[in-house]
Amino acid sequence: MAVPPAVVQEVEAIVNGREPVNTRVTKVLQVLEHHGLCQQQTLVPSQVLCHPSNRGGQMVSHFDVWAKGHQLLAVGLQVHLLSICLQMSTDPQKRQQQVWRNQQLVQESKGSLAPVSGAEGYLSLASSHTTAFLRCLEHGTTDPSGKAISVPKTDPVWSAIQTGWRWHVVASSVEEAMPSLPQFFQVGANSGNAIGRATSELEAACQIAIQVQMGASLESAIQSVASGEVACRQSLPAIGHYVSRYSGGTSFPLLKFLSHFSSTYGTTCMMGQDFMEALSHTTFPDPGNLYPLLRTALWATQCTSTKQQDGFARLLTRADVQRLSSPQNMESVRTAESMLSDSWKLVQSQLPEGTSTNAGSNHLYKCFGKFCVRAILFLTKKEKLGPDAQQKLESLAQILDLFTQDVSKVKQATPAAEAKTIKDAVSAQPWEATLLQNTHIKVGDQYTLPKEHGAKVYQLLQINNEGGTLEHRPVLQAPETVHVPLAGLGKWRVSRHSMPAIGPADIITRGLPSSHAMAQEDFQKAAVVTALHQCYQEQSVEDLELLCMASSPQALYAKKAIASKKLKLVPLGSISKVKTGQKPPKLAIQAFGHDWAIGSWKQDLQFQAEGTIVPFFWCRTAEGEDEGNMVLTTIKQGPCTVPILHNPAKIQANEQILQKVEEEAATSASAKKKPRKG
Repeated sequence: MAVPPAVVQEVEAIVNGREPVNTRVTKVLQVLEHHGLCQQQTLVPSQVLCHPSNRGGQMVSHFDVWAKGHQLLAVGLQVHLLSICLQMSTDPQKRQQQVWRNQQLVQESKGSLAPVSGAEGYLSLASSHTTAFLRCLEHGTTDPSGKAISVPKTDPVWSAIQTGWRWHVVASSVEEAMPSLPQFFQVGANSGNAIGRATSELEAACQIAIQVQMGASLESAIQSVASGEVACRQSLPAIGHYVSRYSGGTSFPLLKFLSHFSSTYGTTCMMGQDFMEALSHTTFPDPGNLYPLLRTALWATQCTSTKQQDGFARLLTRADVQRLSSPQNMESVRTAESMLSDSWKLVQSQLPEGTSTNAGSNHLYKCFGKFCVRAILFLTKKEKLGPDAQQKLESLAQILDLFTQDVSKVKQATPAAEAKTIKDAVSAQPWEATLLQNTHIKVGDQYTLPKEHGAKVYQLLQINNEGGTLEHRPVLQAPETVHVPLAGLGKWRVSRHSMPAIGPADIITRGLPSSHAMAQEDFQKAAVVTALHQCYQEQSVEDLELLCMASSPQALYAKKAIASKKLKLVPLGSISKVKTGQKPPKLAIQAFGHDWAIGSWKQDLQFQAEGTIVPFFWCRTAEGEDEGNMVLTTIKQGPCTVPILHNPAKIQANEQILQKVEEEAATSASAKKKPRKG
């Protein structure tokens, strides 16, 4: 049924009004019901998929589905909450696209969302997470960690699964006449559904972008999003600014990448106002570059944060973002922006025309996202907090090389994979019909059935009219084979885990501590630490009849006269390996072909028994070129060359012990002095 122009005008007037959003949603539904464009129906979850534009195009996160599902089980299901859906499109191509987007969502969840059956006829705009969770329970789907949950049949959720609840069902023609209306309904749904999830910064950005694409002004798009339950309300000005500047243009490709990439990492978390303002408004000292790719990479990295506080990501902070704009970091930042820009162009060139979501783009987005995260954690020196904590990243060039390797693994889609093969259901054999009804069952794939076989993983070897043959291959034991009737194959689920297997001897050999670089480095560090402690015990002076320390300011003095070359001070402290390519600090040990930086432990500056007192770090540097009585030299200790201070000449009693200004530094300082005018 076509939507009369007068109805469109009436609905748009309500949508653009200033009443509370839930009041406007109710009035719009009343208008549509009055004209026969909306009706209330009882729907069960198996009839409902997620609308592709839900949550700014992000649809639902399988992590959030299960997190909110567990919350639902804890507080009890409330089916009286506002639920709105659209009829699926009557246009075959658009309907196929709607189904395909949901199939992609299931595929990306790796088995933690219920599969699309093909019998669905509606697309949710409210209660989307609840509906998806109930579909998972009905289908027996496992959660993102691979665990199955058991809910008693007496729980109210089973009543909702079997008998459904009342929905406002809006005709598909309404969306065709008013493409922005689904976004409006979803904003209202966020305000009314207690088991839902408040809009995050990225979702808000996507919703703003969609409305701008549909012709709204940036200001009105922000106001529309703000009318719902927006947890990031204080950040909306910064989010709007980001969308207008750094999203990649009018089609917002960088925002689409962020939306897709973020859905692969855990439950949705908030970025926080401080971070968003820094991300949007930090100015880099480079008037010719706004650094949009670096900002994209910062946001992508924050989405991967496992470090959270009160639901806010804490992997990166405002200070991290602002620190990147400092002059001393600009060379690395420029290099990173250039690499990210070139890599993004490569990703865009390999995306199929007319789409940004398919199997190929999933791989490309994942590769680019990993590049972003690695680059940002390298620049902010937080590599140990990222997913590649066990992999040493020495330079941006190495990170770019990893991206190139990752991208090269993309599997190009074949025509057979892109288009469904036409099947003749009339003449199909029973085993063929079974495969058509259970699209997740494929010969060669691996499956589990926890209720009957525990955690064992089985591979489907063959299928015929008698049933399927599956095999489990335990380590160093005979294979276990089970024969499953055709009717029972549908209960098996795609395994998230692999078949047990003995590792290749060459890889195991390389990973053993006797040959692995990580273990070797730990051994070398231990040797360096031991050598430094031995050097301190054998060379450094701790005689308090000879030395004394003073506070305010921190200083070291000689109580008695000290003969030439009789005073040695060793910088005992923490040890860390200097990264390849980085300039070593002045206090560094040379050993095993590497530099090992020496750091000072906390010194007890006010003599309150709250730190160490290492004489070396109490010896201050003299101010004048001709002052000082200690010089920096080195000494061999086992496999190490250790820096120490010693006195080349006699030190008088009661004299302050000072390190001479290094010749190179003194020369540099003298060159900077301007001559006085005569």
